[in-house]
Formats: sequence, structure tokens, C-alpha cells
Amino acid sequence: MKQLSNVAQMTDLSPNGNKLNYLLSGGRVYASAKSWIRALQVPVAMQVWFETGLARTAMLKKDSVGGELEMTYMDIPVYRWPAVGELLRAFDREWYQHQYKRRPKDEQKDIENFHGHYEKLINWGYDLQERALSSVLNSENQRNTPVTQETLLEAIKQAVAPRLRAHDDKLLEHDLVIAEIKEALPTMRDLDEFITVKQAITEKGFDSTIMPLYPKSKDNLSSLVGKKLKSNEVELGPKVTARLDGQQVTTEMNTYRRRDIYEALELFITNSRNEQEVNQKS
Repeated sequence: MKQLSNVAQMTDLSPNGNKLNYLLSGGRVYASAKSWIRALQVPVAMQVWFETGLARTAMLKKDSVGGELEMTYMDIPVYRWPAVGELLRAFDREWYQHQYKRRPKDEQKDIENFHGHYEKLINWGYDLQERALSSVLNSENQRNTPVTQETLLEAIKQAVAPRLRAHDDKLLEHDLVIAEIKEALPTMRDLDEFITVKQAITEKGFDSTIMPLYPKSKDNLSSLVGKKLKSNEVELGPKVTARLDGQQVTTEMNTYRRRDIYEALELFITNSRNEQEVNQKS
């Protein structure tokens, strides 16, 4: 790692009210992993992830962000804010995928509180970097030193690029949420898509192993719907490999359009309910 030079030692307060001791060099903000952890109030359960993640992110993102994201100062690794921001965004994406529900309850609560401050923390970090760049430009003006094109372009890149990346991440997040909503809501599913009978039954919230015509027939719901589709000679789709109910072996299964399976499924469910009502009355 390269040594950090021309350093000014600075402090700032994070939105959590914690002090960040950081280094200012060339208009860039650097701090050790432990300093970032204290300022951001990273939960104890995530501190190892954060510290190792910083080093990994600094290595992977240095080309896309521009310049070294990890330096050393007095033999201690220090990290630029863009590395911290990238890691926080990765945490935000993970949160929306599973909310860390596999963690113990007390850890879940701490992580949830941490995520509750995410937006404030990410905005504070970018503002801190922008203020640092502004101070460099102001100091050069005060020394009557012309602001070079290189310095100005660097200031614009540092101020604008992270915001654009954050915006892109939000758009991606929205796309993921929309995809999840479409998957969850039957009315938004493509009725012409080819799927298996078992998938359609699951989407409708039924059990494919029930026998709706028992004792007249011992065929389960999945088998009955499949036979009905074949007798109706509905359009077949490409075969898929899937596992049979209650078995470890896999086999090729037919696919049909979702609308055709739904119609056949509704027929058997309705008939089953009508028979149940008749039996109850008799």
C-alpha cells in the first residue's frame, strides 16, 4: 500500500453524534477502519464484516472509482470515503434481500437500527467529501493559486460520481422490488408463460398432493390437472427437468401456458368444493 503524505488531521461529527477522526490529503477523506466503525456505529456483530469488507472493496473498486482507495498512514491502513460508501450500499442491498433474518434476534435488532440510519450516513459521507474538496479549492484561491483544470475535474468527479452511482443503485433496487411484486401477485404474472403444473398449483396456494376426487379417484391434484390438459390437447411448451413429489430422482416434465393450467385447476377445485358441500348437506 502507498504511504499517505501531505496530511491534515481533521474531525467531524457523524449523524449518530459520534466523532470521526480523519485525514485530509489532496481533497480526499481517509480514516482507519476502526475510526469509520466508531463514527458510523457499526453493530458489533458486523464489525469484522465491515473491516474485512473495506479492504476487499478498496481493492475491487479502485479502478471504477478512480485512484487508490486504501493507503497507509503511520503503518495503519486508511480508507477513502468512496470505499466506505460502496460497502454501505452493498449492506443496503443485502438488507432488502433478506433483512439478516438468520441472525439471532438481538443482532437483528442492532442491524435494523443501523440500517435505519443508512440514508443519513451515506449522505453525510458524501457531504464530508464535498466539503473537503471545497476547502482545498478555497485554500488555493486564498493563496492566489489558479485552480487547475485537473483539480476542478477531480472535484466534480468526487462530488458528482458517487451521487450518480447511488442513484443507479436505487434504480436497481426499485427494479428488484418490482420484480418481487410481479412474482408475488398472480394478476401481474404472464398468463402466456410456459410453466409446470406443479408451479401453477403452488402459485395458487394449493397442495399438489391432495386428491380432490377421492374416493372416486386416487389421482392427486397435479396428476388430474395434467391429464385434463392432455385431454383438452392444449399447447405444450418446452420440457423442463424437475424433481417428483417425495422423491430424490428428477424427470422431464411438460409445461403449459399458465392460463390453461389455471383454468383446468379452477375446474377441479370448484368441483371438489361443490362435492364437499353436497356431502355436508346429505
